[in-house]
Amino acid sequence: MVIYDLTCDNDHGFEGWFSGPDNFQEQLSQGLIACPVCASTAITKVPHACAVHTKQEERPALPARREPDTVPTPEQLKEALIRVHHYIENNFENVGHHFADEARRIHAGEAEERPIHGTATAEQREALDDDSVPYMMLPKPELDG
Repeated sequence: MVIYDLTCDNDHGFEGWFSGPDNFQEQLSQGLIACPVCASTAITKVPHACAVHTKQEERPALPARREPDTVPTPEQLKEALIRVHHYIENNFENVGHHFADEARRIHAGEAEERPIHGTATAEQREALDDDSVPYMMLPKPELDG
């Protein structure tokens, strides 16, 4: 699993999760990667600090970050969140209420590294935090009737 920082031609930044570098290139060439804010498929990979190794004296100056011309509307943000949830449902294994246990097993190297999703109680999330197990909570958008 690789995670890339991506940006669209409208300067919206977001993350993309891929099974590997070839998977990223394949999806990019087929126009399957879209900005979750504006749906643009003109995507470029942004160098990630963890993936770039330079000597102290060789560090390049960072380009100035341009503020977006428009702020997304609540409807656009909701649509982006719905797209993220659909992506997760289609590409991550649903481990249900076993999420905390499985995330801990993956983190410890006791289970296969793979993208998972599920549910966890506040106590389980606190224990994951205490054990430095990475996870992310996403709000679930209300779907109209």
